[in-house]
Amino acid sequence: MNTNRTATSRRGVKLVGAACAAAAVVGAGVLTVVLDDGGSGHANTLAGSGDAPTNTVYIQPSTSAMTMGATATFTTPASVEPTTVAVPPIKAGA
Repeated sequence: MNTNRTATSRRGVKLVGAACAAAAVVGAGVLTVVLDDGGSGHANTLAGSGDAPTNTVYIQPSTSAMTMGATATFTTPASVEPTTVAVPPIKAGA
């Protein structure tokens, strides 16, 4: 069943696609206007320390200086050369 699509039918598909895209853009705009909370009060939670109300004083967090701790150990290097190629003591099948 071979059907030849003409330029007219392609134009129709493009027109339907453009209409769907336009409807999606208009629908998004309408939803934005309908669901927008103009006076939602989001600005009230911006000031303060953490999630505190706006009538509080901001307190700067403080941290202590970095320390090396007990994980850093300084020793002299070993006099033995490191192994460059690992050789297993027993070969498979032997």
